[in-house]
Amino acid sequence: MKISVIGCGVMGSAFARHFAKDHSLILYDRHPEKREAFAAEVGGVAASQMKEAFSQGDLILLSVKPKDLKSLVSEMKGIPLKGKIILSVMTGASVQLLKSYFPEAQVVRIMPNLGVAYQRGVTGIVEDPDLLEVTKKSIDSLMQGMGLNLWMPENKIDALIALSGSGIGFVLVMIESMIDGGVFLGFNAKQSREIVLETLKGAVALMEQSGKHPAELKLQISSPGGTTIAGLKVMEESGVRSGILSTLNACYEKALNITTSMGT
Repeated sequence: MKISVIGCGVMGSAFARHFAKDHSLILYDRHPEKREAFAAEVGGVAASQMKEAFSQGDLILLSVKPKDLKSLVSEMKGIPLKGKIILSVMTGASVQLLKSYFPEAQVVRIMPNLGVAYQRGVTGIVEDPDLLEVTKKSIDSLMQGMGLNLWMPENKIDALIALSGSGIGFVLVMIESMIDGGVFLGFNAKQSREIVLETLKGAVALMEQSGKHPAELKLQISSPGGTTIAGLKVMEESGVRSGILSTLNACYEKALNITTSMGT
């Protein structure tokens, strides 16, 4: 399959590197030096014009900023898209909006997080009754090996952005805080980083392999009158749990606002 990637930023390049393993790539970015260097890296072809990339690809990955969508559509007028797949990773651009701009194409909206760059991503794929079965199979095949891929109703996408897309940023703040705590307790920064990362991996392994709820596992670690329960008491008093819930909700509301501002 020939795949055109429009926008070679962080997310576009992550998908391009994955697609390059089995497919031919046509790459376009508004910065010539970026598209040329990236094309050399992944063995793709750098397109000098966006229209060139659009016309050549069987599947077109749209990885541009939402504010640039209208100008992109204006530039692409007249290019036949019948039989092509438009794969969008743009926040806020609904399937209905994309269909209004690309009525001849099969439109697929996905919402990944940055973990896809390391084969540990979470990607929501919007269910749409207008998608052909062959299109759905193509998307499943393309996304294989990038992490957890979930087909879901579009009204779940903004929640996924909060929990997973932006969620990585929130987890990184927690990790940073624990590393800082390790330094405060006397470890050097390198040691603290290693300890915290392995601790997190261990916590994930506990959940994955035991199948137990985190509350149950937490109680197994908490001895009566011990160190863990003393720390958990401070977390509750500090509002860590409610702070996380409020953070996710604020992110969700912002995602809803972006979608509303872009229209349907």
